[in-house]
Amino acid sequence: MIEVNVGSSVQNDSDEMVVSRARKRVAAMKDFRWFMLAFGLSFLTVAVYFTVKAVKWLGTSDEGQLTMGFVYGLALGIASVAFGLLAGLCIGKFLIGCHRDYREQELLVRYHDRLRELETGAENR
Repeated sequence: MIEVNVGSSVQNDSDEMVVSRARKRVAAMKDFRWFMLAFGLSFLTVAVYFTVKAVKWLGTSDEGQLTMGFVYGLALGIASVAFGLLAGLCIGKFLIGCHRDYREQELLVRYHDRLRELETGAENR
């Protein structure tokens, strides 16, 4: 017989502990958005740097260097596009937020708080 252990700490956690962890995740999500903006701007800066470097290098190269310039330009172009795409994804994630990723935790915290309000309201009557 195969026994699966899901994790004893998860099964023995109280509701308050689960909600406390969910609150921490929701709070950390807001900080995570700002890190995504910082990463996006960093990637955008690197992409612009590679593009400017490639344009300057192509402007100063002579005809003998054009063969190697093709390879160099292709590598810089790929790097520029890659960092540009990463920048776009990070900035997009910042603008949209992580709302969909942590929706369950947000609802858990909201419903738990509402349930506590209803319980205290019923006790006060």
